[in-house]
Amino acid sequence: MPHLVKEYAKNLGVKVSKPIVKDHFFPIVADRYITISNDDDVQAKHYPYYDVVLELLKPFLQKENIKVIQLGGKIKINGVDSALNVKYKQQSFIISKSMLHLGSDGFLNHTSSAKNVPTISVFGNTLPEINKPVFSSTSSNINLAPKWDKKPCYNVVDPKRQIRNIKAEFIAQSVLDLLKIKQKINFTTLHVGESYNDNLLEIVPTTLTPLNIQPNQKIMIRADYGLQEDAFIQYCKQMKVSICCDKLIQPNALQQIANNVTDFYLFVDKDWDDIPEKYFRIVKSLGINLTILCENKDDVPIIRNKYFDTAVRHPFPDREKPKSFSQKSSFLTQKRIVCDGKEYLSYAHFKKGLDRSNTVIDSPEYWRELDYFYIYDTDKNSQEKSS
Repeated sequence: MPHLVKEYAKNLGVKVSKPIVKDHFFPIVADRYITISNDDDVQAKHYPYYDVVLELLKPFLQKENIKVIQLGGKIKINGVDSALNVKYKQQSFIISKSMLHLGSDGFLNHTSSAKNVPTISVFGNTLPEINKPVFSSTSSNINLAPKWDKKPCYNVVDPKRQIRNIKAEFIAQSVLDLLKIKQKINFTTLHVGESYNDNLLEIVPTTLTPLNIQPNQKIMIRADYGLQEDAFIQYCKQMKVSICCDKLIQPNALQQIANNVTDFYLFVDKDWDDIPEKYFRIVKSLGINLTILCENKDDVPIIRNKYFDTAVRHPFPDREKPKSFSQKSSFLTQKRIVCDGKEYLSYAHFKKGLDRSNTVIDSPEYWRELDYFYIYDTDKNSQEKSS
């Protein structure tokens, strides 16, 4: 299949030539920087793990005093030094002064190529040979595509989201290579959960402590992990939350917090006493969505038969643990559990009191939250595993 530029030229009856963009000046504080962009409007081109890429690059870029500037995008990428929403001609100026541009295939990558700036293009819905940069030498361009499931989707929405199959370490290594930084990224992705990018804060309301709430962060009050009533009420009054309990919350307490509670998840098993019908009516009248959860999967049909007007489900999806992990594998997650001023990265770590650990724990409590984890090995861990 021919390149889009050649197709456009043929259909318009013109020759392919390098475009001329009249840049508009924009003040940049950094002397040495790279630019990055992500396509928030086209799902198939949106790469969700740039935060991991930048975390891998961080020590090398800091050593070289290289900053990272994000161009465009509705959401700031974790790890960038600044995010600029400016017009195209200003973007073009910023790119022209950069050491490298990284982003989804599209106009900024072609601009970077036209400016003879080293360019890394990440492809999610089309083949590189169709839309790779063509205005600069191939030695200054790296085109990364996933291992396609038969072929790209060629659409703005990819049901399989194949762009996620491009490993973060491949992108990071490509950046170092084009910057001529002779270092190796010692990192191997083992598993990325479907919900890794969910920014979830779970609060155990045993004491009332100051919190650092991030924009667009989902808040869950985990009263099933521990409860002090006054702290529970105060947290619910301070912010919009969902709550998770293993006991009924009395109606008078619900009335105090109803304006801030969107969802109420109640753990129930087959040995519970019947919940009065009146309780369901009260919860509904307060505008709270009630979902009954059964930790034991076998209890679900029994509970559904009891409360057929209420959503009942098993909260832990069936997930097999990755076969390639080692006892020293580590993980990243956007999810946090906060209790008594300490932060934990999983329920398994919370249960063991491991607030300063990101090491994988081989336990049922850990694997049930697998969807939230980005599990990886370093070269050292991989060598130990294979020895």
